[in-house]
Amino acid sequence: MPIPNATDTNIGTTLTRVSAASFRFGFEQQFNQIQNTVIRRINSEIDTVIRNDDTPRRLAALERDYGKLEKNKALIDSFAFDMRANQTRLASMQTNVYEAISAFTAVDDNTNLTADEITALNAKRDALIEETSALLLSVHPDISTPYVVRDVKNMYETLKAMSPVEGVVDPAGTTTPTNGNRQILDDLNTLSGLIDTAYDVTTTTLENASQTSLNLSATLATKLSDMTQLSSIELQKREAQIEDIKANYGNILRVISLSFEARISSVEEMNKSVQGWDIPPGSVMNLFV
Repeated sequence: MPIPNATDTNIGTTLTRVSAASFRFGFEQQFNQIQNTVIRRINSEIDTVIRNDDTPRRLAALERDYGKLEKNKALIDSFAFDMRANQTRLASMQTNVYEAISAFTAVDDNTNLTADEITALNAKRDALIEETSALLLSVHPDISTPYVVRDVKNMYETLKAMSPVEGVVDPAGTTTPTNGNRQILDDLNTLSGLIDTAYDVTTTTLENASQTSLNLSATLATKLSDMTQLSSIELQKREAQIEDIKANYGNILRVISLSFEARISSVEEMNKSVQGWDIPPGSVMNLFV
């Protein structure tokens, strides 16, 4: 078997080294191109995930529903506030109209009104006028509201026109009244009935409005929970999909890199093998070169 001379060995070693360096440089160039391509692919797939994610649309729908519910609740609460105010006034009016009627001493056809009784009656009349004026005509489209409060307010001018005088109260149905006292008493009794009806209806309406407000509050809480859960869970899901894409292409790049490392290692081992033929100076093998 012929022994290679030093010149052949040096040339082989040099060529092997050049080949290894060239191989590494070429791979790095190709790997850089592959890496750029992978990055573009990752970005493209991430864009697709984001584009196909309907979470923003679903959140927008929930937010629209939430906004409508908030507006409805505000209207219901405002309506309930008005009903509560009317209920308080009507309760006071029940007392005042009762005391106004009582100012006649008794519902007796022959009862006379004295100056003191007229003073008490006029005070209650004035209180009723003020309270009637303050009643609120509030309605809500989703809650049935009979016009009972309006019927009470319609008595406003009648109350203002009341001018009791000292003297008798004519019997009911008198065709030729002595004065206006009998009409005042009849009107007060009519007003009393209207006030009682308005109070009962207003109380029921207030209860309905309060229950509706509670139901809306519960629905709002559910919607808010849905939005929070959707934002959290879907965001995590989308982030997981993106991380999977990155991991997948990361693995591809690692496989390519490991393949290169294996090949370059093989080349370097070959280079070492060739270098093993170098003959040290002074060696007896120099005699054969």
